[in-house]
Amino acid sequence: MVGCIGVLAVGGDLSAQSTGAAEKTAYKPPRQDETVRVFYTGTGQFEIITLDSASVRQVLTQASAVWDALEVPLGLPTDGFSSAITVRLVPESKWSGPAVFSAVTEPGGWVSVRVRWTPQIDPGILRRALVQALLLRQAVFWHGVNNRINVPLWLEQACTALSLVRTRPAMLDAMQQESTRVAPPAIEALLRWQRGTVDSRGWELASFWLLKHLLTDSGAANRRTVFFRSILGGMDPALALQGAYGTLWSDAATRELWWQVGFYHQSRAHGLPFLTQEESRAWLADRSRWLGSSQGREQVLGLQTLWAERKETWIKTELADRVRQLREVLTVIHPFYRNATISMGAMYEAALKGKEAEFNAAKAAMEHDAVDGRELEDATSAALDDMATRR
Repeated sequence: MVGCIGVLAVGGDLSAQSTGAAEKTAYKPPRQDETVRVFYTGTGQFEIITLDSASVRQVLTQASAVWDALEVPLGLPTDGFSSAITVRLVPESKWSGPAVFSAVTEPGGWVSVRVRWTPQIDPGILRRALVQALLLRQAVFWHGVNNRINVPLWLEQACTALSLVRTRPAMLDAMQQESTRVAPPAIEALLRWQRGTVDSRGWELASFWLLKHLLTDSGAANRRTVFFRSILGGMDPALALQGAYGTLWSDAATRELWWQVGFYHQSRAHGLPFLTQEESRAWLADRSRWLGSSQGREQVLGLQTLWAERKETWIKTELADRVRQLREVLTVIHPFYRNATISMGAMYEAALKGKEAEFNAAKAAMEHDAVDGRELEDATSAALDDMATRR
């Protein structure tokens, strides 16, 4: 999460601009309530363009959560895309069209999504708009802009649910309880699920459990990447699945059995989802990073600068939000990084309360705990590598 790192006063039109020559019109200075502001979640991730900066924080929170949840499963570029995904929040009074959001590709590989914006927007709709745009951007990253790229409905639903579960782990238990009352559709029917054909909560749940089954299939990371790349490129999903995993199955009946067993296992396996060591480390690194703007340029704020500027309104709001996030993630963070999570929360709480001695003590503890977590991670990896070599 970041604060506003750029303000772009270009008038009140948030629609995608034409690539043709601009029509000459008399310049009218934008009204104060129509100043367009630009926010970023990170380099090459999401760019939020809005007239309503007071409500943008929930969009930044959702966008960051979507990126964090899908970065590893989808193999997103670690340094972000060459061009960020543009999210235009169009006021409801200026919206036209039947859909609540619309994601499109633009010349040059740009991907944008327009959202009918109201402060009371359904968070689920917003999350799905961000996921669809992210999948479309990954498709362009892999295949370029062409008429074949496609965002399968089941994958969009599955990634939306996965990002929600990563943000609110208790949702996994709720989805498992729902799934006891539904029967999974056939694998080929689910993979070919088309928009406007089946409106079923059971199919949404089945999509999530299929993704979970693919993610937990031991040693299948390369096959999974091949599969996702193929279907985002427009390949028939059943053929793409067979092409990526075909050596494991002798026929379609065996593939269906793999899916049915996977559905019942994933939807009934008890236990909270835990972040991996790598995911935990990346999550904490993101929550320790602060961005601000000075004279129109983005800057990384050090922790001592954070302390000095702690009374700034956006920093106070963000501190409180990060304390809440740290508390929520404590039950699912990897044990190696649990102490660092606690120390970071104590540091941010001390900043909110203005207690400098406690802030500095918690800061030192967090830095020490983070080093301990990385050493435990490295030692575990070395031990496993040694065991594998001996075998």
